[in-house]
Formats: sequence, C-alpha cells, structure tokens
Amino acid sequence: MNELTKLAYDFPAEHAYRHRLGEDGRESLAHMLLMPEHGIAGFVYPTMRAEGNAKGRAYLFGPALPEPVTEEIEAPLVAGMDFSDWRVGPLRMAVREAHKTVDLNWSGERINLQGRYEALHPPYAFSMHPDGNPPYYGDDRTEQHGRFTADLTVDGKQVQHEGFLIRDHSWGPRVWGLNQHHKWIHAVTPSCSVHLFEMQSFGQVHQHGYVYRDGTLAHVRSVRYDVHFDASMLQQEIRAEIVDDEARRVLVESTRFAGIQLDAWDPNVYLNEAALEVSIAGETGTGWAEFCWNRNYFDFAHPYVSKYGPQRSNSGAGDDSLAE
Repeated sequence: MNELTKLAYDFPAEHAYRHRLGEDGRESLAHMLLMPEHGIAGFVYPTMRAEGNAKGRAYLFGPALPEPVTEEIEAPLVAGMDFSDWRVGPLRMAVREAHKTVDLNWSGERINLQGRYEALHPPYAFSMHPDGNPPYYGDDRTEQHGRFTADLTVDGKQVQHEGFLIRDHSWGPRVWGLNQHHKWIHAVTPSCSVHLFEMQSFGQVHQHGYVYRDGTLAHVRSVRYDVHFDASMLQQEIRAEIVDDEARRVLVESTRFAGIQLDAWDPNVYLNEAALEVSIAGETGTGWAEFCWNRNYFDFAHPYVSKYGPQRSNSGAGDDSLAE
C-alpha cells in the first residue's frame, strides 16, 4: 500500500461532519446525480456559511425533462445539528458511517428522492497533495465516488436507479472570482475512479486529482486534455490522457448526455455543467465535467467557438443549451 492510500484510509472521520468555519467560510456538499438510462442528471447540494442560514438545492435537467426542475430551501441553522442527521426543509442528509455510507433524501413538491450512497474508495483530500488546497478555495475538500441506489420521482414520473454518485465536500473560504478558469472532472467505472482538477489563477496552473484502481490511490502527475465544444461553448466530448504517481496510464473518453449553464453561484463566473457517459479501458461508466469561466472571457469568447474552437457537429440532443 503506497503512502497516499494509507493517508486516505487514515483520514480523520471528523472531516465527514460539520466544521467550525472562519467568518468568511462556507461549507458545501455536492452530490452529483448521474442517470443516463433515464435521461436525467442533476445534484443535491446542501451548503451553509459561518454566519447566516443553511441552504439546500435540488436541481434536475436532461433530455428526459422538458425544462430544468429545481427546488430550493433556506432556513435558520439549528444549533448542534450535524451531518449525521442534517435536516433543512425537504432535505435530509445522514452520514451513517464516515466516508463510507450516506443516506440522501429530498421530499419536495416536484422532486422526491430517497437514496443511499456507498463509497467505492477512501476519500481523496486536497490537503494530501504536496501543494495543498488553494487557500482562497477552501481550507480543504474531499472528493469521492460511490455506488448509488435511489428511487426518484420528478413531476410525478417515477424511476429507479442503480449507478454511481460523485460526492464532493468542501469547507473554508471560496472566492470564486480569483479563479479565471477551472476544470472539475470525474469519471467512474466499476473498477476505476478518476478525478481531475485544474485551476488557473494568479498566472499559475494548479493540477490536483487522483486515480484509484486495484486498491491503490495515486496523485495525478500529468494530464493531456482534448476537449470539444458545441456552438454555445458547452463541453461536449472530453478525452483525457493521464499519468499518475504510480506511472499508471489511464485514458478517459467521455461524451455529454446532459448539459446546463449555471449563472447564480457568483457574479464573476459561469459554471458550465456536463453529465457524462464515460469509457475507461473498455469499461463503461459515468462522470461529470464542470468548467468554470470568468464571465468577461466567456461572453467575449463563445461567439468565436464555432470558428476557432474545437468542436463536434453531433451536439447532444435534449440539452438545456446556453443562450447565444
């Protein structure tokens, strides 16, 4: 067992729960829902600030839905409430076993979800990387993949799902506008998990991420990206050639099955989201690619993407496309 795998298995259980935040701190837990067999993607997203209310958001989109469906709640924080049983309006998230098992439920007017997440590997924390976590992007964060079994009802349509879920937990400062661009990419198959995080800020490029395969977790050493966009500059196909610290080479090939642009997170950035069908060494799975763009750059660049940017002509039908 290499050093990183040992660190991951020994990562303190306390970090699965709520943290004490500084005055500018935020804590969030992103649960990315991937249901290509039903034409649905989305997320359930609890978040809170050091001062103020707790928030919860459930958001679904994809070719099976005529339009995105979203429900939100904001309510006062309950003193002493922890992630072992986190309840805010229709949202309930319960960490049953730290970094291993989570129950995730949303009981709203349009969205009803009851699901259980079982981790496939130990958590990868950015603090484990030699460069740590960029301090304006949090004190720390963990990334993890797991199996997800769920019953979902959206606008009266019921589906059952057995697949994968991507789970991200971050805490500390989050100054979105200092980030000129980032790629937050996940790919998971039954036998391999990959996370890639590239951030461009202050004239530097930060590259974090991991490969988990055959029981070994390793830092990403290098990545070569080949990204194709549609005419609205939403990522459509992503090919990533990865070498990790164990000298393992992994090729991730992916195609978007649902996409959306989110513009409400921060006035400085757009978040372009693509839910993915992926292939790694002939094995199929799912994934996610979030591209964060500075708004000034995106607004200027996206009219040029058809002329100068790499793209494919077979843009995924049914996407909730970006406005020109």
